[in-house]
Amino acid sequence: MAYIDYEYYKSLYGEKAIPEIDFNRLLWDAEREINKATSGVDGVKKLKVAFPTDEEDAEAVKRCVSELVSFLYKLEEAENNANSLGQYAETEDGSLKGKVISSHTAGNETISYAVGKSSETAINTAIKSVKDKEMVIYQFITSKLSGVSDANGVNLLFTGRYPYYARNK
Repeated sequence: MAYIDYEYYKSLYGEKAIPEIDFNRLLWDAEREINKATSGVDGVKKLKVAFPTDEEDAEAVKRCVSELVSFLYKLEEAENNANSLGQYAETEDGSLKGKVISSHTAGNETISYAVGKSSETAINTAIKSVKDKEMVIYQFITSKLSGVSDANGVNLLFTGRYPYYARNK
């Protein structure tokens, strides 16, 4: 069961919505990442067990999924652009090092690159390595679902064992 459909997503994003074919492909990834972030040490997927019944909490989950789908799309585009335009150079350890154009001269074609923290964004951080990508996605999810509870009142970001009382309702 998907937490949202394309119609819900498109109603939020309007003209800024990604194409439906990309949405369908990325929805599974987004929901999987959210399920990983909201599962405790015992592996109980809180959203599958007890999707929030509180209107605000349910809306927070749906918006988180929508925003994560868009974020994953932007991340994918940035990775493709970085690889095709050579904005990142691969280092010996396999990570990517950013090359940001700081100046460009038309006569005799001069391009200067600057590498610095001022150009760092969540997207730039995430495309550097798989570990960084996972960290950015997790931080994204936790910022959106902080304080949100499932139908049994268990905080979605609680990482302990799912409470016995809630499991046996």
